[in-house]
Order: sequence, then structure tokens, then C-alpha cells
Amino acid sequence: MEQARKGTNPLVVVFDVLGTLVDHAGSLAHRVSVVAGIESEAAANVVRQWIDHVSAQERAIIDGRRAFAPSHELDAEALNWLVGEGLLPPDALAGLTDASEWLQPWPDTVDGLDLLAADVMVLGLSNASRRVLAGLSGRSGLRWHQVLSGEDAGTYKPDPGIYKLAMASVPAGSGPPFKVAAHAWDLRAAAAAGMRTAYVPRPDGDPPGPDDTFDLHAADLRDLHAQLLTLEG
Repeated sequence: MEQARKGTNPLVVVFDVLGTLVDHAGSLAHRVSVVAGIESEAAANVVRQWIDHVSAQERAIIDGRRAFAPSHELDAEALNWLVGEGLLPPDALAGLTDASEWLQPWPDTVDGLDLLAADVMVLGLSNASRRVLAGLSGRSGLRWHQVLSGEDAGTYKPDPGIYKLAMASVPAGSGPPFKVAAHAWDLRAAAAAGMRTAYVPRPDGDPPGPDDTFDLHAADLRDLHAQLLTLEG
């Protein structure tokens, strides 16, 4: 991967990962279908409940109702709950333990990150744990100048603390970084923390509402790159 332009204070973009750079729900559903031997529609339903269970635990952590646990532990809890509810066979657990480390990137992700990294500084900011992010980076070809986890902040998005971590991680003189996400709720929280915002649509994302005023709207990562270069110029 090329480095961001030397001798300047480059723009900094901070990417959401799950759902924005990788197909979170679709990749998990495919893995569940293969491992558990169930049809795709049933697998998608299992994954919706898996993700909802994890999200509820993340919210409990943000609200102080339980101690912090990294995302791979929350995934394990969700899988055990799904087995207990009869939604997954017990023998599927072993084949799904590391499923979040094998999520597939969207078609424009790998080339788009490489293109961006030649001209701007690229960071990742994810609720995924360090272990999951290491697996995704190596197996999916994701490349960064730095990647930050909710595990580093001891909390989860949309807690303000995780965005403050990102703001504190950018080089001096770079100005407010752009938060890039397919989830309007993520961008709203980032904006409240002082970040600039860029929305990129993805399947299963959370599109902007009529009252949202994000700084950039890009069709894909190549379009985002072009818009950012215009700002630099």
C-alpha cells in the first residue's frame, strides 16, 4: 500500500468496518448456512438475531449495566444463546466461533482503500475486537495506516468515548477527520464528537434521514476518493 502524501498534513478518513467495508450480515449468513446446513433464508434470520443480541450487549456496556467484553466474546455469548433457543445445532458452534474474522469485503473495498491511502491517511474505527480486526485485515486484504477497536476505548459506538479515541489518534495539524460509514446513526454520533462525515451506501446500511446533513455523500470508495481530492485541492 502506498503511503499518504509526504511533507503535508493529509486529510484523515476514519472508516467504520462492519457493514461499511465488509458484508457483515451476508458473510455471517453464508457461513451459518454452510456450517449449520440450513437454507439461506433461515440462516439470515439466525444472523439477524445474532447481531441483535450482540447489539443489545453493546448497549448494556455503554449504559454501564455490564462490564466491557470484546466483540468476539459477545459473539460467543450470542452463539450459545442461539443454541439454547434451538436456532442453531450445538455442533455448529465450533465452525462459527471465528466467523466474524472471515467477513467478505464489498467489491470496491480493497482497491478503494489502496487508492485512498495514496492520498489521505486511512484509519479504521470499529466495534470489532482487536482479534477480529487482525483476522479481517489479513484475510480480507484490508489495509490501513492505523486501525482502532472498541476494545482500545473500552466501549462501543455510539458512545462518545470511541470517537474521542479516533480524534486523539490523528496527526497534529490534520484538522477534523472524516468519519466514513454506511450507518447514519454512526455518522450522527461522530458529528456530535466533532468529526466531519461521509456517507457511503451499502446493502443493509442505515440511510440518512431527511434531517441529516452529512458533509459528503459518495456512491462508493472511488467516488469518495475523488471528492476528497477536490477538498485537498
